Amino acid sequence: MLKNYIKVAFRSLNKNRTYAIINILGLALGLTVTILVFLFINDETSYEKHWDGYERIYRTGIKADMMGQKMDAPVSPSPMANALRTEFTDVENATRIRTINQEILMRHEQTKVYIQKGVEVDSTFFQIFNYEFIHGNPNSALIEDNAIVLTEESAHKLFGDKNPLGEVVNYDNRKDYIVRGIVKEPKGHAHFQFDMFMAQNTIRNVWMSNNNYTYVKLKEGANLNTFQTEMKRNFMKKIEPDVERFMKITVEEFLAQGNAFEYQLMPLKDIHLYSKKDWEIQQNGNIIYIYVFIGIALLVILIAGINFMNLSTARSGKRAKEVGVRKVAGASRKMLIIQFLTESVIQSFIALFLAFILVELFLPGFNNIMETNLTLFNDYIGKTILFALLVTLIYGLFAGSYPAFFLSAFQPIAVLKGDLTKTKGGALLRKVLVITQFTASTILIIGMIIIFKQISFLHNKDIGFKGDQVIVVPIQTDAMTENFRNYKDIFLKNSNVLSVTRASYYPGDTPNQNQFAIEGSEEQLPLWNMEVDYDYFKTLGVELLEGRKFDREKESDSIPYYILNETAVKSFNIENAVGRRIGNMNLDGTVKYGNIIGIVKDFHIEGFNQPIRPMVLAITNNVWFASFKIAKNDMNATINYIEAEWNKLEPSHPFRYTFLDQKFGALLRQQENFGTMFLFLTILAIIISAMGLYGLASYTAEQRTKEIGIRKVLGASVPQIMKMLTKDFIKLVLIANIFAWPITYLLAKNWLTNFSYQIDMPLLPYFFATLLALIIALITVSSQAYLAANSDPVNALKYE
Repeated sequence: MLKNYIKVAFRSLNKNRTYAIINILGLALGLTVTILVFLFINDETSYEKHWDGYERIYRTGIKADMMGQKMDAPVSPSPMANALRTEFTDVENATRIRTINQEILMRHEQTKVYIQKGVEVDSTFFQIFNYEFIHGNPNSALIEDNAIVLTEESAHKLFGDKNPLGEVVNYDNRKDYIVRGIVKEPKGHAHFQFDMFMAQNTIRNVWMSNNNYTYVKLKEGANLNTFQTEMKRNFMKKIEPDVERFMKITVEEFLAQGNAFEYQLMPLKDIHLYSKKDWEIQQNGNIIYIYVFIGIALLVILIAGINFMNLSTARSGKRAKEVGVRKVAGASRKMLIIQFLTESVIQSFIALFLAFILVELFLPGFNNIMETNLTLFNDYIGKTILFALLVTLIYGLFAGSYPAFFLSAFQPIAVLKGDLTKTKGGALLRKVLVITQFTASTILIIGMIIIFKQISFLHNKDIGFKGDQVIVVPIQTDAMTENFRNYKDIFLKNSNVLSVTRASYYPGDTPNQNQFAIEGSEEQLPLWNMEVDYDYFKTLGVELLEGRKFDREKESDSIPYYILNETAVKSFNIENAVGRRIGNMNLDGTVKYGNIIGIVKDFHIEGFNQPIRPMVLAITNNVWFASFKIAKNDMNATINYIEAEWNKLEPSHPFRYTFLDQKFGALLRQQENFGTMFLFLTILAIIISAMGLYGLASYTAEQRTKEIGIRKVLGASVPQIMKMLTKDFIKLVLIANIFAWPITYLLAKNWLTNFSYQIDMPLLPYFFATLLALIIALITVSSQAYLAANSDPVNALKYE
């Protein structure tokens, strides 16, 4: 019996090839998008799951509101990990790490290698994060203060194929380390990725200085709420002496002034998708993008499914007589239902086979856009196949359900007398499905336009500095740092080198935050602080609003001089700020005041997810990143000149540089990748919609062949006939927009809340999307209408 069902199904597909191709290709594209999104989501949600007991590991953090300045950061004080290990019965272990924010030159004998991502960790790190050791013991590898553990790749760069255990490596001409372990790269994704681990077991017993990342692993069965409550209470007591010494008030007084400060825990498994905190170790993912991609996949799969059902219901009328004959011949309703569902499921599985081929073809482009490394044949291939089979089966049953259950219910005599397409039920369902389809397509079109307008807005926004033609070069020796001011004239001899300066941070980095106070006022405010050198504002093109810039003839390194940004002045709420004195609060409670000599226009340091923070800039000679403003002409020759002179001054370290605008632009890369992928998925959705509409228009024209012939005989023109065939579809598209507009508005408004700087909701994308949908529908339907309108009326009248 099954063999007969399959034979009849393939016979039907062969008889209606055009509709079968549209159905299968549309469904294949829908399944392709669904599988790609599934692979992406599966990859994004797999972070941290390879660590033993990952569900019991948490990262500590601080959430504070001080004088209206909010801070939400995953940082912690140096003694916290030790306190967690020794003072809490629910804690199995705890560890801390301190990242190094630049490449490190490591040397073994004559071999020099830049290690991209180094980190200082304490001895318990590998007891929480179970890296696989090739050599060494995870429990003892980092006990010695001069111990270092390398990844397999880093070890190979330094030592080749030999076992490096016990060998000595030098850290940037500053300290020798002994290799105590070699680890493999983790099997899964994590919110950090390190190439070497240097022991750092010294505890700095200060609770108000937060420059570590602390992780705690709870014992099995520990009550999280109870532990967190006790942790907050315990640690608030520990910071009391520092608060009183540092801020000259008690914790109670501090909180009574409307300030807030608390320690928090974040589950390790939530960090990648849910953490939007300051000072993250590396850029995380975003759960919003997961939701958006799920939404896109659902819309695309819905559009493809509607195509499938629409054409199935349209064609089902032509098979009404077949149903009647089968029933007269003794076929039961169950047999007819199975027959129709078998045909739909077969088409679905043909589409699935094609979809897997398309996924393999599209994956390289998808990986390139989204900066991922997804593969179809991975450790989760079983889960992927099961998911694809389930979706395909649901598709087949969904698309075949209407003709199967509707047609099979008719009595043989009634079926043999009429055509299903003349009933109101079939026509109404097709109209509803077309409206739904174009509602989904219009949502994607409007969403795509708004996303690109927001990205364009951020690209064109005044960021307060000019990063083009500026290269940033790391300084890697103490001698170069101490003498750099004396070397500036060497570089300026080249007329294409317009300006030279240095800074502790540049746009694209996250500066430090310290407590500052205005002299004569009890108010204290946390300010983002940057240490810079002379000509910083000239090199970056930052506008001075009031006062003067740093001047080498007027300043001394022994006396503090400060320049504030606009936001800092507003936050302190001070008038005539230039000439006032401001001081950095030291941990012993003392303040060394310096003069405010200028106010600069706000300029962006972080990305656009955060508003511009209050910032203070101070002049110093101890900064480690140089920058050069160079002329547009002969840029390569100018950079070569800088490199040649640099290598003479600092021969022990190779010259390296990055363009500042690229460095800052990298903060927008995630949004740009998302927008590009949204564009491609929207185009796919439009193609699928157009294919379905083409098939439906073709079928409609076919059904009205005799009517068209009669109208032409009676004198109807080609434009009149085309108008008759297209107007119903145009009405459906317009109705679809009535639903699409409010839905898209709500979704877009929610997405824009992720940006501190955002566009006003524009109306143009809504009208443009409506116009585009109408044009697509008009072109698709008109092509079939034109062919039908130009057909020979004699042949039309002979139809059927």
